[in-house]
Order: sequence, then C-alpha cells, then structure tokens
Amino acid sequence: MKYNPPDFKTPITLALSRNETQCVLGNLSESFGRIDSDTLTYYPSMGSLQTILGEWLSVDPQRIVLTAGGDDGIDRLIRLSLQTGRRKILTHAPSFEMVEVYCNNNRGELDQVGWINEPFPLQEFLDRIDETTGLVVAVTPNNPTGQVIELESLLALADAVQRAGARLLIDLAYVEFAEVDPMPQLVEHPAVYFVRTFSKAFGLAGLRVGYLIAPNPAAAEQIRNVTGPFPVSGLSLALAQQAIQFNRPQMLAQVAASRRLREMLQELLTRCGGDPIPSQGNFVLVRFDEHEAVWSELAADGIGVRKFIGNPWLENYLRITSPVTPGDFLRLVKSCCRIFQLDYELEKSAFDAGWCGEETDAETGAEAEADSPAGPSNASSLQANAPIPTTLKRQTKETNIDLTLNLYGSGQVEVQTGIGFLDHMLTALAFHSRFDLKLICSGDLHVDDHHTAEDCALALGAAIDQALGLRTGIKRFGSAYAPLDEALARTVIDLSSRPWPEIHLGLVRESVGQWACENITHFFQSLAMSLRCSLHVDVLRGSNDHHRSEAAFKSLALALRQALAPTSGTVPSTKGML
Repeated sequence: MKYNPPDFKTPITLALSRNETQCVLGNLSESFGRIDSDTLTYYPSMGSLQTILGEWLSVDPQRIVLTAGGDDGIDRLIRLSLQTGRRKILTHAPSFEMVEVYCNNNRGELDQVGWINEPFPLQEFLDRIDETTGLVVAVTPNNPTGQVIELESLLALADAVQRAGARLLIDLAYVEFAEVDPMPQLVEHPAVYFVRTFSKAFGLAGLRVGYLIAPNPAAAEQIRNVTGPFPVSGLSLALAQQAIQFNRPQMLAQVAASRRLREMLQELLTRCGGDPIPSQGNFVLVRFDEHEAVWSELAADGIGVRKFIGNPWLENYLRITSPVTPGDFLRLVKSCCRIFQLDYELEKSAFDAGWCGEETDAETGAEAEADSPAGPSNASSLQANAPIPTTLKRQTKETNIDLTLNLYGSGQVEVQTGIGFLDHMLTALAFHSRFDLKLICSGDLHVDDHHTAEDCALALGAAIDQALGLRTGIKRFGSAYAPLDEALARTVIDLSSRPWPEIHLGLVRESVGQWACENITHFFQSLAMSLRCSLHVDVLRGSNDHHRSEAAFKSLALALRQALAPTSGTVPSTKGML
C-alpha cells in the first residue's frame, strides 16, 4: 500500500479533500521580517521551539522531539519498536493511512481491529496485545472517521501495553478540534507516546513541523537518533515558533469556527441523504450509496473531497473537510443543492440561523439594524466569529496590566486604572463597541498619569489586534458621529494594518479630573499604533472638554463596531492581505 489519493480530472478551486485550514500567520511580511539571515546560514537548533512547546503543554522540553510533520514521528516510533524484534503493529481500521505505509516499509506485521461508526472495541484490542506486539497505535480523533477514543479506553490500553512490554502511540493530530484532550491525564504514563502537529489547527501543513512527546528524556533521545540531526528546516522552526508565541488566539478562534461549521456540515449532509459519522475532527466522513457520482459532481463544481481507492473499510464513503469560512461553506451548500435538488434559499436560511443565531434582545437587534445594513443577524454573527476571549498581560517598570477582551460580547465592562476619567472613557468605549472588557492596571500614578494612560491604550490596541487575527471576514472600514449635548465628534477608522493617527480633540483645559488633556489625545494615538489602524478622530464642536472627550470615545466605539461587521470571509483588500 502507498499513499495514493485520487486525482481530479477538473480544476479544483475549493480543496476539501486534505483536511487543511487557514494559516494563522496573517501578516507573512511581518513574520518573515522577524527572521534573520543566521536562520538560513546555520544548521537549525531545536531547543527554542522545544522550550516554548514545553511551557505551553506543561511538559519537560527534553521529552519533545521535533519531527518533519506528525507522520515522521509515527515512522520513527514504528522503526524503533520493530528493532526490538517484536514485529506486530496493532491499530484500528480505518485509520491514518501512513501507519500501514510505514509498517509495511519496515517489514512489520500490521494487525487491525475494525472500528467505524460504533463504540471503540477496547476488549478486542486487549485480547490482541501479546508478546509479539511492538507498538499499538491509537488515532483520536480518528482520521478519517472523526471518532474519538474515550479516556477510560486509552488508560486501559496504556496499562495493557505496559504489562506487555510494548509502547502505545496516541496520534493527536486533530485534538484541538475535539471536545477533550486526553494528554494531560496520560502524559506521565511510562508506556505512552504522543504525536502532535502544526499542520492542522495552526494551518501550517506546508512547513512540515510536528512533534513527538516521549515518556522521558531518554526515550526522546532514542527517537532523535532514529534519523539525522536536522530533520526540520530552520525557517520552518522559526515560523512554527512564531505561531505558538503570537498566534494562539487566532488558532483558537479559527478552531471554534471550524467546530461550528463541522456541525452544520453534518446536518447538511444528512439532509442530502448521506449518513455522516459524528466527528470531532475538522472533517466529516459520510456514506452515500452513489458516492462516486457525488464525488464527480462536486468536482465538476470545482470542489474537491476525498474518496478512498482500494480501501475495503471505506467503500461508499467520502471525507469532506469542514470549510473554514462562511463563504466557502455556502459554496459547498450551493453545490449540494444542485446535486441533491434542495432549495438553496431554504438551506441558506438554515445556515444563517445556525451561524448567526437568533436575536433575543429586541433593543440589541434594533441597535444592530440601525448600525449595520446586515441587520440583527449581523451583530450575532460578530459574536459567533470570535468566541474565544483574548487575554493579554503587559508588565513594565511603570505599569502592570491584566486585560481580557471579547470583541463580540455584550458590553460587560470591568475597568480599574486608578484614573477615574480614564475608567469612565474605557467603560463607554467598551459598552458602545459591545466589547466585553476587563482591564486592571496598577501604574506609577505618583509620577503622573502619562504611563498609565499610554500603556492602557497600547495593551487594548494589541489585544484587539490579536483578536482580529488574519483580519478576514470583516468590513474593515467604519465611520460614525456621536453627540454629547453641545459636543459632536466624528471618527473614521480603517483596520488596514497600517498605523496612522490623526487626532484633533480641541481640548483647552489642563485636565479632566485626574487625566491630563494632552494624554487623552495621546491615548488615541497610542491605540492607533498598537491596533495597526488608520484612525481619524475629530471633535467638530463643543464647549465642555468632558463632553468633547466623551463624544470622541463614543464615536470611536461606534466606528469600531461598524468596521468589525462580518462579510463573506475574504480579505477586504485588493492586495489579498492586510
């Protein structure tokens, strides 16, 4: 057997056959700009990425082996296990195809237990583990079915493997998409190895970076010695490290969106007459009696899905990667409607209801409809697109800030900066933007208010920047007027990734409360720089500096809300990126 996915006879413009997702490294120019020439000149060092992964997963970095994709880790452990003289590799079927490929390449004896669309066959596994078993491989969520192995079954397998003197490899390539990660409960087990990857949740399949976690440093060193000393390029290591350091919020938000679209995909396929298997991966395996015709018809529309040639476990099955944007999902819906003669408008309405949710607060719905041409469902979809709060800690010798932000919240605010008027303005900004914001700052107010105001602006801008991720699927531009009694302010904003502040508040007093007026202007300037936006704030009239300032903050809030309104999921730029 070899890895041999079928070729398409027509051009494919929506590839849903390889379980790929969007790259979380949104600004590639910025990412590559962080890499110096030494990364290309010298042989790569694995230590830095190992350390960061160890901190993220709470694992000794010396137990982590960086590999050329997750499948390289599988290959190495199979080779190492077969060197003991034990020739049997025990796994389930269907499973990740490369397990069989690497077993056969190394002259192992593959023993497979059938497992598809039913509870995990634990007892049959336990019955087959004996003195000839070198390695047991469990893939959870399983590729291609998306099914998961319960923690109790994994614990029982691990204990049985240990008693037999063998090894258990748990492939967690898709675990970020699952409801539960079993690794914390098994990571100290002396017989258990794990494989993980940057290819799936982080969308970095082209880098070919995976990692294997061994039970102890000595076992990890054995695996390192199975191949050459530099299996992963320095460039790939550097970009993977950036993904962990700077882009985890984007990954989490993207995974959350993928999970929601996966559930909608299963419902769609059922209405199309298919029999989908409940999945916890970023894909769905579905049975169609006429699967070949469905595969061909989707391909005719430029949509590629996976069929399996010569695999007796997967006759009549197709595997469909969950689209990662609403626009791609609706394209799949439209094709399915043509093939299965469904009403597209009804299906689109079902998608809108599922993706956007239903507005239950009449006042919120009215505000959303007034602010955005998409109406109440638009406001709900904002909340759906970024369900993962962004957390940020900024600590300097002058300030200490803890911040939690949900861009698509309901205006719940907790702010403590030590400057009363700043608290008041941040509360207004978050409430009218409908952000959920918690910002706690302790600063050197015994000096003056400058550092606290500046650093709060920098922290808030950085948090919004992180939450925006790739800046896809947003309107990008926003403009709004806000009055407060005699004062009138206008804000125009472009979430362009190009920072430029034009702030004209026209304040004449020395301070409002304890906040110096010059630092109110500086707040907007600092926010624009860290948010990486073009920000124009003009107070057009007004005689009271409190009113002028508050009108400016409220107009910013309303403009931000407009700029964040969701669109088709594409990048809102002729350049193809922001």
